[in-house]
Amino acid sequence: MVDRTLKVLLVEDNPGDVLLVKEMLHSAGEHRIELGYTNRISTAREILEGTGIDALLLDLGLPDVNGLDTLEKIRRIYPDLPIVVLSSLEDEEMAVSALQIGAQDFLVKGTINGHLLTRALFYAIKRKELDSRLLFMANHDSLTGLYNRKFFHEQLNRSIAISSKHTRKLAVLLIDLANFRGVNDTFGQAVGDQLLAEVARRLQQGVRKSDTVARMGGDEFGLILEPVHDEVHVSELAKKIRENLCRVHTIEGNEIDLDLAVGISLFPSDGPTAGDLVRKAGRALQLSRETGGLPLQYYDLSMEETLKIRKELRSEFSRALKNHELVLHYQPIVNLRTHSLWGVEALVRWNHPERGLLFPGAFLPQIMGTELIVSMGDWVLREALSQLFRWTNKGITLSMSVNVDLLQLRKPDFVSRLTKLLERYPSIPPRLLELEILETSTAEDFPNLPEILSDIHDRGVRLAIDDFGTGYSSLAYLKHLPVDTLKIDQGFVIGMRNNRENLAIIESIVSLSRIFGRGVVAEGMEEMEYAPLLIKLGCDHAQGYAIGRPMPAEGFMEWRREWLANDGSEKLLPLPPVNELSILSTQVEHFAWIQHVLSLVQKASSTALSSTEEKVFSSPPAQEWYLKEGRAHYGSIPAFQELDSLHRESQEIAREMLRFIHERNIEGMRYDSRRLLLSKDTLLALYGTLQKDALFRSILDKPECS
Repeated sequence: MVDRTLKVLLVEDNPGDVLLVKEMLHSAGEHRIELGYTNRISTAREILEGTGIDALLLDLGLPDVNGLDTLEKIRRIYPDLPIVVLSSLEDEEMAVSALQIGAQDFLVKGTINGHLLTRALFYAIKRKELDSRLLFMANHDSLTGLYNRKFFHEQLNRSIAISSKHTRKLAVLLIDLANFRGVNDTFGQAVGDQLLAEVARRLQQGVRKSDTVARMGGDEFGLILEPVHDEVHVSELAKKIRENLCRVHTIEGNEIDLDLAVGISLFPSDGPTAGDLVRKAGRALQLSRETGGLPLQYYDLSMEETLKIRKELRSEFSRALKNHELVLHYQPIVNLRTHSLWGVEALVRWNHPERGLLFPGAFLPQIMGTELIVSMGDWVLREALSQLFRWTNKGITLSMSVNVDLLQLRKPDFVSRLTKLLERYPSIPPRLLELEILETSTAEDFPNLPEILSDIHDRGVRLAIDDFGTGYSSLAYLKHLPVDTLKIDQGFVIGMRNNRENLAIIESIVSLSRIFGRGVVAEGMEEMEYAPLLIKLGCDHAQGYAIGRPMPAEGFMEWRREWLANDGSEKLLPLPPVNELSILSTQVEHFAWIQHVLSLVQKASSTALSSTEEKVFSSPPAQEWYLKEGRAHYGSIPAFQELDSLHRESQEIAREMLRFIHERNIEGMRYDSRRLLLSKDTLLALYGTLQKDALFRSILDKPECS
């Protein structure tokens, strides 16, 4: 049964009984048991602390403690120690009680022999091992080895009792792995399970010995941090946990970027019971998860009202879908250069029976991440195509842009349902439908998105990245997305005349669109003064309030009639350039020329240039401005003089690059490309300085009012 010597400690105050036990073991010929002896429980505890004891033979009648209390104390201090009780009384009730407390066997002195005693000891050890395994299985998660939800609640109750006794604080953290479902969907459950095991390992590494870590189920984990001093202390501990986990994890060669949402409750401020703390940490986690808010979200009372409002609004919105309360408004997208109407973007509104017409900001945040967003998106697609069909039947051909949410794209049948919807309208060319995906959705959480978008694109549907510039799509990722259009976020367009950084971002996006062969649309065109700058940047398409607000279908048709009657000229006629606008416009032209030159150099490394393309190197479009208007207005300003010098230097670099192209000198081409690219930062600073100096001079030159 065992192949080693077992150390057994006998706790017995009767020397005769001690001798009897020794004789029984000897008579049984059992040499695998090494018997130790003590007559007091206090001494037994010292022995148990110092040496590895495999089992305990315990007499319940001892001078320093008595009865079942002895067993209970030993059991509490040494929960993994197998215990066999020796009693001088054949008391069935006591025997049952002893087994309930945790003894593995109950033997009555005088009724046993050596064989029965040794067998009882061996069986006690085996039963204890089995009990320990069963207890482990009952209290631990089989995948990660962490404690499970049941144990977490039991431990939290014990921790609360201890914290209450010593007037200490503790914190409950509920952690949710953001976008874990996408990992299983993309890489399979085996990779998802390995990621959960890795998270469990790192969680255990990142906490203190006094803390408790559990897997609550799925991709949710629970932590009990005890003791803690205050909220600042909890935040420090939680931030260390996030830093340890929020990184790229490599599982079977797959790189998975992990993020967390964390909900936190505190004892005693958030409640006296385990149920209170877990529920309130769950509330904080829910709010963080659904709103994409703070990564560490503490519970506060206002959350109850927030979640109540969200629940009520979701219920109302569900009814709104059934009661046909949603409507679409259409915002025109025009070609700034030709003044032609290019298309519309379909934007959802809620015609609320009590609150009137609601814009998306009033309801979209409340339904994000739920099936309601999918139902709404499906309705928008159906209604947009229906409207497009009605316009097409009238001979009106327009492109229709529709926003789609990641949850819609995740649905396995999304592409097939879209295909069936298009088949219902055979008179509508699929290219007239353009699906817009937020840029922040393209770079995270959805590794197989390119395949899905390619499937959609193969069916003739156009694709756009919305709010471009606000996310962090890598160039490699953008290169592999089958996207037709980049839509510049309105935040960069609004105020572009007064913000050089915004202008530089727009210039970069337009350059990207050229490099990757994409179209580009500027959102948020609130002033017509933007038109000449956008055109010079190469951004021919725009939408915004200055062109037309989102309108119901009937209102849009009226707007269209007026626009076509005037050819859009009344609105889009470029304004006479003022001095400040002249500088900004020249900057745009200068940067566009540099980008054009760099793209031609890249092309020349593999293909010969045409004579028209070669002329670009010797004729920067800003040259006439430098020689005439610029020199006349700003020739005395030091910033202009530096700009003029740098402009001439850029021309020399461009001419040298053309010579390197003719000579097929690749290294020279690369060297000069870097020089020209590096000059952009200096140019940006000098144009900004010139603009400020010119404005300051114009203020000083104004005559004083009498």
